[in-house]
Amino acid sequence: MKLLTMVKTSCPRIALVSLAFLLVAAECGVAQNLSDFSGLQKHVNKDVTVETQDGQVPGKLLRVEENRLIVFCAGAPKAIPRESVKRVTRHHSRHTAAWVAGTAGAGAALGLLFGMREFDDSINANGKIGALAGVWGGGGAAAGYGLSRIGKKDELVYAVE
Repeated sequence: MKLLTMVKTSCPRIALVSLAFLLVAAECGVAQNLSDFSGLQKHVNKDVTVETQDGQVPGKLLRVEENRLIVFCAGAPKAIPRESVKRVTRHHSRHTAAWVAGTAGAGAALGLLFGMREFDDSINANGKIGALAGVWGGGGAAAGYGLSRIGKKDELVYAVE
């Protein structure tokens, strides 16, 4: 009985200590030095926005040198001096086209099924079923676009302190 009581009280403590350890370890692994200019090297060939004193420059990061960044912007490479760079953010792919296509297809399929159930024996059933499938497909596409935008933020990869 005494052993059972000890097991009941020590399990929550062990779980809490383990959880705290995992959270601290995860936080240390995620932390990065945002003022390290050479750390931008791992973001080469990624879509970024460079915020400078003159404005924002969106494009693909081509090269990181000791004193400048090279960003492919508006069809040509653009050199940005290190002194003028304030912040660099990296864009994450949202897979918007996949979300829109998938949910539009699901909406159209549901509209088709619902239309078949409601309008199967009515006059001009083909037009009614097709219209309902199109409306539901459009609703699914709108829902997919909205879902692709939830919780997606650009990641700050460099900032001048």
